[in-house]
Amino acid sequence: MPHNTPGGTLDLSPEGARSMAITRRALLASSGLISLATALELADPAYAAAQSMTQGATPPSAAPLARVSRNSTWTRSGPGPLYWNIYGWSFPHNAPIPEDEWKANIDWLASDFAPSGYEMACTDGWIEGSSRTTEHGYITSYNDSWTHDWAYWAAYLAQRKMTLGVYYNPLWVHKAAVEDPTKTVVGRPDIKIADIVAEGDFFARDIGGNTLYWVDVTKPGAKEYVQGYVEYFKRLAVPFLRIDFLSWYEDGMDANIGRVNAAHGRENYVTALHWMNEAAGDAMEVSLVMPHLFDNAAAELANGDMVRINADADKGGWERLSGGRQNWQNAWPNWFNPFCGFTGWSHRNGRGQLILDGDFLRAHTFASDAERKTAVTLMTIAGSPIAIADLYSDIGPHGWVFTQPEVLDLHRKGLVGKPLYHNGTPYSVDPSSRDTERWAGQLPDGSWVVALFNRGDTATVDKSLSFARDLGIAGSAKVRDVWARRDFGLRTEAKASLAPHACALFHVVPQRQVTRFHAAWATWAGGANFNNNHPGYDGSGFVDKLEAGGEPGDALVTFAVQAPKAGTYAVRWRYANGLAASSTMTVSSERADGTVVDGPQRVTFPSTTSWDSWGNLNGSLRLQAGLNLVTIGRGASNVGAINLNWVELQLG
Repeated sequence: MPHNTPGGTLDLSPEGARSMAITRRALLASSGLISLATALELADPAYAAAQSMTQGATPPSAAPLARVSRNSTWTRSGPGPLYWNIYGWSFPHNAPIPEDEWKANIDWLASDFAPSGYEMACTDGWIEGSSRTTEHGYITSYNDSWTHDWAYWAAYLAQRKMTLGVYYNPLWVHKAAVEDPTKTVVGRPDIKIADIVAEGDFFARDIGGNTLYWVDVTKPGAKEYVQGYVEYFKRLAVPFLRIDFLSWYEDGMDANIGRVNAAHGRENYVTALHWMNEAAGDAMEVSLVMPHLFDNAAAELANGDMVRINADADKGGWERLSGGRQNWQNAWPNWFNPFCGFTGWSHRNGRGQLILDGDFLRAHTFASDAERKTAVTLMTIAGSPIAIADLYSDIGPHGWVFTQPEVLDLHRKGLVGKPLYHNGTPYSVDPSSRDTERWAGQLPDGSWVVALFNRGDTATVDKSLSFARDLGIAGSAKVRDVWARRDFGLRTEAKASLAPHACALFHVVPQRQVTRFHAAWATWAGGANFNNNHPGYDGSGFVDKLEAGGEPGDALVTFAVQAPKAGTYAVRWRYANGLAASSTMTVSSERADGTVVDGPQRVTFPSTTSWDSWGNLNGSLRLQAGLNLVTIGRGASNVGAINLNWVELQLG
């Protein structure tokens, strides 16, 4: 594996190492604590002298990269949860679900879907009828007509090895609590619940009536109330809080309805999100629903785990999955359907960033099994939650689409894919910049998943993704049809002839000993983004903007890497540095919970003389056994900039 530099090529292959008398004994003597580069310095004084000009005799440590995302265990684990939601009952009836219906569906979930991983039942809207509150104004159950409270149902689910998810916005205050002078803010007996709302500041005055107030976050006690609400649900062992109508709180506007309530402003919106994020910690997954996602989702990225990226599931079916408005608007929902929503926000998805939520699926509302497969395939490749909203009474024979074991295995392995990018222009500006019908994602073991779709209504079409051109896979790869559970053998592309509304889902395993992870299909943050405006890269493109002066937070790329055992692994970075001088980047490996395995270390990338010239830089990195998140970024303590094509690891 030659290390290309502006002045020539240094052979760092095993053969080259042996030619400089670097023995296996010398490498093992360090107990795996020194890199190949350090060993080369010990064996070759000329190499050591050259390295000392840029990074010294040993790789220096670096300051940790600054991140602006919530960066919780939930987001770092990959896709959203598998669960069931009451929407399929409440939407058609436009009413809160009765408690006996809730129980019947939980029992059905426990028997038919929990064994496949759907281990949470979640409430949804139609919550105005829950007026019974604790001494601190927190609702005690989903609806006043229910006999049992949250604690009862949390325990009922726990007995069946499942959990309770709750739909509620901690910024809501029921008027019953406001009108009761005995209700006080948690931790502040001197402040009544009535003191934290403004007169007439109702949620959706003209839609839901004067039932729920909005919290006035500028008032004393507001923080304690909002954070206390989150803590209240945490104490009930609720791991998932679905917080709705955020756009209405921020500016009081709905793109379809117009003015719905008073605007509370960007500053108050960000403050409220920050309070909820702080209270949730890692014990609760924060789902943000109906956000405008202004400023490239900056506030939601910093304070949430999951965001809705399309309009409501509504009555379900193909029209909600793929139809409706296809263009972007600068208000919720930015895109109408999940195909466009996932595509448009794919630069924000991935580990440590945001889980994109495509809303609920009602399998029985689709016209064919092909459409049902397409719906689940789209949610799977995009890393979305898969949220069943069918009922035991209406799902019929269609439950199989949610329990196909090989599809669910991709979800469990952390699959979060992206559409094929044609250029670096945002999808909101150039709808031709990304392909909604061709998707891919790389799993931590280095294998790939490819999803192909036909969103058309009339014609059968051929769809394909080239392994060499689009994924940067050298040679052929083993291909398996995931839905059909059939092996196709060695191929050089994923290809399918698709009828209208049909899809294909393939697992692709490259045939090479070195595992290569491509930056163009990894997770990007801090302004790092796709591009293909310089030749010489492998695959569909590379990541640029690994530089200073971008978005808040450091520009970085994160790769999910599965290591067979703990140890120090040789790595190779393919990069371009068109600057005249060397650039430095910060590299680290971490566990999914954010604890550091190795680094942060400063790595020097010599100039390649132009942005059209690519070089390979060797190094090493310590990994734990199992999942590692390998991050490379341009922090405040670094200099220069690079474009990044891929990283290789010798994992075999």
